Amino acid sequence: MTIKKVLIAILFTLSMLIMVGIAWLMANPLPPIYPYGPATRITANDHVTLRAFGDVKGVHRYHIESKDVNSFYIKALLHYEDRWFYYHYGVNPFSLFRAAGQWIIHGKIISGGSTLTMQVARLIDPHDRTITGKLHQIARSVQLEWYYSKDEILDFYLNLAPFGGNIEGVAAASIKYFGKHPKLLNKNEAALLVVLPQQPSRYRPDRYKDKAKAMRNKVLARLKGGSLINTVQLDLLVDEPIRLFTHDQPPLAPLLSRYLKSQHPKNHTITTTIDFELQSRLNTLMKRIGSQLPRKASAAAVIVQNRSAEIIAYQGSVNFSDLSRFAHVDMARAIRSPGSTLKPFIYGQALDMGLIHSKSLLSDLPSNFNGYKPQNLNGYFSGPVTAEQALQKSLNVPAIQLLNRITPQRFEDKLATANIHLSHQDANLAVGLGGTGTNLMTLAKLYRALASRGEVTTLRTLKIDKVQLPLGNQLDPATSAILSPESSWILFQMLSSQSAPDRVIPSTRRKIAWKTGTSYGYRDFWSVGVSPDYTVAIWVGRPDASPMLGYLGATQAAPIMFDAFDLLPEDQSTLAKPAAVHQTLICWPSGRALAQVPHRDCKEQHLALTINGMTPPSMDLYGNFTLSSQWPIKLAQWLVSEKAMQPSMLLNQASTPATITSLKSGQHYYRSQVDILPLTSSSIQKIQWFINHKPITNPQLHLNNYLGETVVSACINTDCDKQTIFIHP
Repeated sequence: MTIKKVLIAILFTLSMLIMVGIAWLMANPLPPIYPYGPATRITANDHVTLRAFGDVKGVHRYHIESKDVNSFYIKALLHYEDRWFYYHYGVNPFSLFRAAGQWIIHGKIISGGSTLTMQVARLIDPHDRTITGKLHQIARSVQLEWYYSKDEILDFYLNLAPFGGNIEGVAAASIKYFGKHPKLLNKNEAALLVVLPQQPSRYRPDRYKDKAKAMRNKVLARLKGGSLINTVQLDLLVDEPIRLFTHDQPPLAPLLSRYLKSQHPKNHTITTTIDFELQSRLNTLMKRIGSQLPRKASAAAVIVQNRSAEIIAYQGSVNFSDLSRFAHVDMARAIRSPGSTLKPFIYGQALDMGLIHSKSLLSDLPSNFNGYKPQNLNGYFSGPVTAEQALQKSLNVPAIQLLNRITPQRFEDKLATANIHLSHQDANLAVGLGGTGTNLMTLAKLYRALASRGEVTTLRTLKIDKVQLPLGNQLDPATSAILSPESSWILFQMLSSQSAPDRVIPSTRRKIAWKTGTSYGYRDFWSVGVSPDYTVAIWVGRPDASPMLGYLGATQAAPIMFDAFDLLPEDQSTLAKPAAVHQTLICWPSGRALAQVPHRDCKEQHLALTINGMTPPSMDLYGNFTLSSQWPIKLAQWLVSEKAMQPSMLLNQASTPATITSLKSGQHYYRSQVDILPLTSSSIQKIQWFINHKPITNPQLHLNNYLGETVVSACINTDCDKQTIFIHP
């Protein structure tokens, strides 16, 4: 009966304890592991740190898993701190009894008897060093073991353990003190980091090197006892001094890092597509450029690998440490006027719509498009130009001539299919000359299409994050065709056939299609170039939008763009010509193929790049196809007024024989009476004169050179008028 009562009492007590435990657990759920949010590390594509951000309290930690830490460190940590870690349920009763005995014997706490789980519990939920606090810690440890696996708890310790100052976690400590990834720790470094969390403020090696060395050696001695090192190794290791890493690496791609941190605030690690070595070289280049810029001026650069659409280098300001240049303003994402940089895509749409080929006749002359009067930057007009010349010279009127025919709304709708939206209120012609807003990232995205068969793809900046799921939809970027493969290839040829600005010989010869832009008021200077493998976009200007008079995109941004290309390896790809692109001889002024134009209508011949052999007729100034083979009316009027051409010279006339008007067959002339006879004809076209079937350069007949029957001929092409005269002494 007594035994029965005892059993009942024990069961009752256990039940009560379980109920109390359940009630406590319900009333005291586990606090968040990272109560002040993650400390985020932004890395390059090879996991080298670009920039690190502390948590809300300013604590820095680099999130890591045990499999990515040196195995000797893990073994040493478990042997020194909690060798029964994988066998207990959060609490090691033998360690607690030993700690209690030491407390009773010595009257003070000698060791806490804490397991790694208990240390994690104290880190996420600090408590007083009292019996009540210890019980609270034990309860939290049991909670941790209930909710998480042993490996997860070990990872929590690796990331939360204090290492002095605002450094938490073995990864941040390894990089701060030794300048290396924790996978690369040697035995001495690992031993020091094992003991440092016990009293980080007292053992910090950067402040108390002797104390740190003594504690390191204490750990090494215990590791020898655990057979993790032998006697020979111990003797060698304890004599080694502590060697610290003292070079602070300035942040790379700091503004991109800041942007990604703001977009993904819950991630511990964000791995980017940035190439660390390339980013370092670009950073050096931009700092050098910064020293040459005017006061308050900055610059930005974006480099894209075309095949993957990955951003492999990103510089949001010219020098992140130069606050006088508004260094913390990210000009790669700032909305600014793009100047002439949108023009290639106007020409591309015109090619796809069958409005032009590469040598179509366009009009660069004073014009008025319903009140909009575009001017060229130099104030001059060129008159008749090919589409290729107009684009290369960045002439404004031809671009508006095409945009007026396409219509601004249709142009913008096509951009919108690739999720590219310009910043202005209503679609208008001024958009073609920079009367809108966009940014460097968008231009890099657009120009990449010229080497990607006309396809615009969302640019990638992120790899897979090691802690969270893949960030956003970055692994499957959206792709839209903004140009046809044919028009994009033709644009590439048009833009790559122009010469680069004066500069030293490039380190790598490559074919680059490039375009510059200068915004209204000389506030923004752009240059964007694309090779088969890479796209480079450059902006220069003042972030406060004050003007930089005397500068141009061609003189300020283009040299930087070509210097950035010099940082890149040699292109491995070539752009294959689409089968539908043909070279076709065309005629001016009609713009049609030579085979389609009567001989008399072909004033000039040009070798054009066409799509499917299409040769649309020339357009007048306002975008309408001309119905005749004559020069467009406005262009003809300009040629007469500005180039002093006779109206009859602009007409396409049949090649009929010219009539010689100064001589008649059968006439007789005497040298004693006449020295020179002028030769004239009825034609206004260019005449080739012959005397006795031999050509002469001046339309004059010198009688002293001839005697007897003399034949004078006036020819237009192969059609001639002949007169036979007689010359006497």
